Amino acid sequence: MSSNLMTGARFLWNLRRYSGHTLTLPEAEAQIRAQLRERETSFLRVLRQGIFDHGPSPYRKLMAYCGIKYQDVAEWVHKRGVEGALSVLYDAGVYLTLDQFKGRAPIERPGLRLTTESADFDSPILTSYFSAETGGSRGSPRRIRVDLEALGYEAAYNLIAARRLNQETEPYVIWRPIPPAAAGLKDVLRRTRAGLPVNRWFSQTDPRFMRDKQSAFTGLVVRTARLWGANVAIPQHAPLEGADIVARWMAEQTTAGRPAHASMSGSSAVRVCQVADTLGLDISGSLFRLGGEPHTAAKEQILVGVGARGVNHYSMSEVGRLGLTCGQPQALDQVHLVTDKLALIQRPPPGWRSDDAVGAFYLTTLLPTLPKIMLNVETGDHGVVEERHCGCPWAELGLTTSIHTIRSYEKLTSEGMHFTGADLIRLVEVVLPQRFGGTPTDYQLVEEEIDGIARVSLIVSPRIGDIDEAAVIETAIQTLAARDVGTGMMAEIWQQARTLRVERREPYATSSAKIQPLHMRRDDA
Repeated sequence: MSSNLMTGARFLWNLRRYSGHTLTLPEAEAQIRAQLRERETSFLRVLRQGIFDHGPSPYRKLMAYCGIKYQDVAEWVHKRGVEGALSVLYDAGVYLTLDQFKGRAPIERPGLRLTTESADFDSPILTSYFSAETGGSRGSPRRIRVDLEALGYEAAYNLIAARRLNQETEPYVIWRPIPPAAAGLKDVLRRTRAGLPVNRWFSQTDPRFMRDKQSAFTGLVVRTARLWGANVAIPQHAPLEGADIVARWMAEQTTAGRPAHASMSGSSAVRVCQVADTLGLDISGSLFRLGGEPHTAAKEQILVGVGARGVNHYSMSEVGRLGLTCGQPQALDQVHLVTDKLALIQRPPPGWRSDDAVGAFYLTTLLPTLPKIMLNVETGDHGVVEERHCGCPWAELGLTTSIHTIRSYEKLTSEGMHFTGADLIRLVEVVLPQRFGGTPTDYQLVEEEIDGIARVSLIVSPRIGDIDEAAVIETAIQTLAARDVGTGMMAEIWQQARTLRVERREPYATSSAKIQPLHMRRDDA
């Protein structure tokens, strides 16, 4: 039996025990309080077992290059706290860009060059996870890594939101793709542990059982969880142009007097509300839990227009939930940072000029059960970070660090799909100039929001002359899809949504007259 089959069988067996224990509210709250008390000890455990005692760790090599030993960091933690120690590490050169963390760019310092893969940052501490490679025709395979212990911990957030904030009521619908996109499956498994149902799961990609490795894995997990008592729906296909399928189901719930709670990206929620309005479907009272892209006033206006409302969490596929929607928000996208499992510092992005710089988020994982180890990893996002004792259940538990106005500066996001720096820069600076002429500064990718849906314009300078705009878009989609199965799935959804469009104008420049490959054009801050 192959190692993948053995790991998968063990995962499904562990799923029986996982599904058999329903988390209680006192357990959930006690868990968060305990982890907050032990965050320094927990961080040092991750540092010891996951980095300094783990020979292949890129962080260990970076620490050695910087002349830093475990005892040094332990002393900084005891004297300055976790965030203080992370600031010292950052100043010493211990940090990674998002592309380095994803294995898409080497870690470089004077006299040091480390070539890594995404798997090099997997936690060696985990024992109860499923990890398999997805096949496919595009480039290298993509790994699916699902850890039950990490999801069991995060189930506490779902349960507290359901019981204390009344944010997760029945009936519940998901409109998210099956793997290699992980958000939908992880949502299902978190709710299973919290004893919360998933009444419908609609997938933008075809979830037919045994169609490929991803659908087979998803089907086995869902059917196994159902066998052992979980109230989980088997995924059904609802492509982006089938938003009416989701809207009709939600309207049925409103008619029955039990408005639905829906989990999907902000753009998908806008599509559901727009088609409901067009078809005269009543989805009033529905609650949309949004993620994958910024929740803006334009989106909220469309949701409110059909009598619904939206709340947003903040997540990252590699480590799960980063922020929990505030129960007493002052800003539309205000969340509480999960400081029980993560630490955050802000610094300028690497290579940015001071007059163009933003306070980038650098994250560090504190829980040994998380599937990835992050140590001062740049996320590609920035925002306002502040201490806030708002009185909502999260603050009462001790999660008092608040984040709002969260925006990306080196990722493009639409339909909940993310493409990051290295792939986008190669498209703008290499692929398009070689195919259509001009120089890298003649092209630029610009993200903006139009009628509540995130769109991406491919700016092409008029200096290049006449071009085939359809060919430009096709080249861009093919290039973005080429890395692996995961990027292929994301590009497919962008193609369904017609996310990309060509705009003939000069690229936008920064205040220092620099033309960045990526630009965020936002009227709604």
